[in-house]
Amino acid sequence: MNIVVISDKNNEARRENATQEFKKHNVEFRFFDAVMANRMSKEELDTKAIKDTFLSPSEIGCALSHCGVYDEFLNSDEKSIMICEDDIYFTEDFNYDSLLQIKEFLEETDEPRLVVLQKSIYHHKYIRSVGNNVNLYSTRNAFCTHGYMINRAGAENIKNLQTPVKFEIDAFKFYYWLDACKLYCLDKDLILQISEDIVPSTVEKLWKADRKSKKDASYKLIYNQLSLKGKLISQYRRLDKAIHKPFESLDY
Repeated sequence: MNIVVISDKNNEARRENATQEFKKHNVEFRFFDAVMANRMSKEELDTKAIKDTFLSPSEIGCALSHCGVYDEFLNSDEKSIMICEDDIYFTEDFNYDSLLQIKEFLEETDEPRLVVLQKSIYHHKYIRSVGNNVNLYSTRNAFCTHGYMINRAGAENIKNLQTPVKFEIDAFKFYYWLDACKLYCLDKDLILQISEDIVPSTVEKLWKADRKSKKDASYKLIYNQLSLKGKLISQYRRLDKAIHKPFESLDY
């Protein structure tokens, strides 16, 4: 299986954490050196994201790192990839067999698909069992990129949307609304993030007063380029999410 862990090459503690987690389950992986945009000059950073971005340098770097993984993946012969960040741990429900069945689900179609390896309050329809009492569901949204799997079509679409970087790499609902990627989740958490008290996050957010308005503007940049059909799909999916918002829960 093609597994990559995004990690700052100079952060030995976080790399050791990831190494030990994978070692516990005898699962092979490789590191991808994270793009540390917070170390870039302002001039270089301005070339990586849209003008007047709401994103912090760390958020831009995070997006560039995942897009860098997509580039390597798309230049290979692989049909799917599992991507993790280095501040993770495997839960007691983690099992390699489920990963293999998710891999099969991703590779059976040319439809763009992304599966987060966690539960989601936005779960929708049951899709299938992926072994060991773990089930796959469609979802209207998801958050975080610490552990997910994606196929070629999904990676290509997200890379295209995020060049230049327009919003957080885990703005999954935007990918779904824009019909760039179908989203899926599980009814068990297989991979979670370690508490920041143990492994501090390296992604800093700038909670500016106009952050939401700038984020909405970034979305509209793409939405306005859609065909009439694309705009109707986007509006339907946004409405569908709004209708189901009062019923969102981790109860499956």
